[in-house]
Amino acid sequence: MSEERTVLTSTAANVVGLCVGVVAAVAVQVLLGRTLAPGAFGLVTVAVQVAFVASAGSRFGMDMASVRLVAIGRGAGAPGNLRSLVERCALVAFGVSVLLAALIAAASPVFGDYSREVALAAPAIPFLAVTNVYLGATRGLNQMRQTLWVFWIGQPLLWLAACAVVIGAGGETDAVILAYGFSWAVAALAARILWRREARGFAERHATREEVRAALRYGLPRAPSALLAQGVFWADLWVLSAFEHGTELDAYSAAARISQVLLLFLTSLNLVFSPFAADLHARNERRRLQELFQLSTRWALAATLPLLIVLFVGADDVLQAFSDRYTVGEDALRILLVGQAANVATGSVGAILIMTGFTGVDLLDNLVGIVVLVGLAVGLTAAFGMEGTAVASAVSIAAVNVVRLVQVRGRVGIQPYNRVYLGLLVPVAGGGLAALGAHAALADSPWWSSLAVTAVCGIAAYAALLLVVLPKGERAALSGMLARVAGRRAVETPN
Repeated sequence: MSEERTVLTSTAANVVGLCVGVVAAVAVQVLLGRTLAPGAFGLVTVAVQVAFVASAGSRFGMDMASVRLVAIGRGAGAPGNLRSLVERCALVAFGVSVLLAALIAAASPVFGDYSREVALAAPAIPFLAVTNVYLGATRGLNQMRQTLWVFWIGQPLLWLAACAVVIGAGGETDAVILAYGFSWAVAALAARILWRREARGFAERHATREEVRAALRYGLPRAPSALLAQGVFWADLWVLSAFEHGTELDAYSAAARISQVLLLFLTSLNLVFSPFAADLHARNERRRLQELFQLSTRWALAATLPLLIVLFVGADDVLQAFSDRYTVGEDALRILLVGQAANVATGSVGAILIMTGFTGVDLLDNLVGIVVLVGLAVGLTAAFGMEGTAVASAVSIAAVNVVRLVQVRGRVGIQPYNRVYLGLLVPVAGGGLAALGAHAALADSPWWSSLAVTAVCGIAAYAALLLVVLPKGERAALSGMLARVAGRRAVETPN
């Protein structure tokens, strides 16, 4: 299987898994919202988010270290020390996470009304960290199914099932939070078993002290960088909350989460592309790395653009799905979508910096990004309200990714663009016009029918024109894939 096909099929599988995970997460929210006492759902949400964000730093970069080291060792044909090295990475992440969990539990009174719930969520942190280390190791082998089944699908569904059981047995907020930790404990065990199964054929050699130190040096900047990266998703909302309350804040919160839907394909691509970046860079195959970077970025952008068209044109309908009150965030949503579109258009620049060893550069980028975001947001929010907050977010996201684009070009010697990208303008124009026409024609219709027709018209026009502008080789490959799928269905269909 070619590297291109591996990237494409694995990314598609991750997208499917991510969608299942999102559905499971929504189902948990519905279950908790309908069964817990008023205000309890907010307590659970804050507690599990504290644990999730804290685990990003407590991994100590060992999750990305395991991806990189396994990919390089596999590519060099020298996997003898990988089992030992990954176990040590997991041990470091577990040890740091236990200390952080204990610190958070001890300091939980600073969370005020959330103190008890945060303390109960803290034990989940080590299991979150270990799960990510072992799944990172399997991704280093260019295998995505473990991440798909354990991270995207298994843990959310297990938490959903555990919540149903404990609530049915009379449990409330505390039991639901403990069920969250239980789901990650099972996920950590499953991730380790799956990694050990894939690595059982490797010759056993203990990792040397210098190899472990090298992993620690690589991972050290990732701890604060990962926390800062998580902060970028929340800092604009925190700033706005100092100026606005009620409907304005609720509408912006919904708009911010909707805009992040555009990251669906990029997030999946980063997981798949990262081991290729580490392996090809270590073997100095720069030309091949650039080819794969260009192809994967264009695919991610091409898959994201129809979502951008529908959400941008139908912004009022999308927000109305939450509440009629939320349509005040229509302009803010469109601004945020532009910022996330710039994020997608620059591709896996952040992942490339991390996988090629420039973790310190990535840390500096995230630090500058959050400083710029907060600085701009304070001034623009005071002057223009939520639209100013959205501009600050969009500008900071775009600026950081452009800087990373320049850094990747200068330090790694690759860039993601070629003339083939210009062909995407045709389906964007056609899909945009079709979506605008449908949206205008149904202006007085219910939001759900307007949004549905806008999506169908925009996506259909985009897809039809995309097939026309695809390069000949990719069009032939796509036609062959569709023919094989149709052939299999014909064989499986009984006479």
